[in-house]
Amino acid sequence: MESERREYKGHRIELLMREGGFNGEGDEGLELLIDDEPVRYGQLSDGLYFLRDYAYDWTDNLMDLASRLIDYRDTVDEIRRNAEAR
Repeated sequence: MESERREYKGHRIELLMREGGFNGEGDEGLELLIDDEPVRYGQLSDGLYFLRDYAYDWTDNLMDLASRLIDYRDTVDEIRRNAEAR
């Protein structure tokens, strides 16, 4: 996998290749960032990735998984705003 960058709903998602290979989270020396904040992830035995803070979905594509995390956070924020408005 190579370094990759993407904008999604006003957020910057970056998948960066780190020198030295293994970074202690994923097995490929990759670091996942959303808006310059690291996102911890792991990989299941079948090769699917999961996010430590969002283990509801698994996929073989970290960029797609980061997009799902952003959607999840947006939904949670909306629910909180609606609850506070009541």
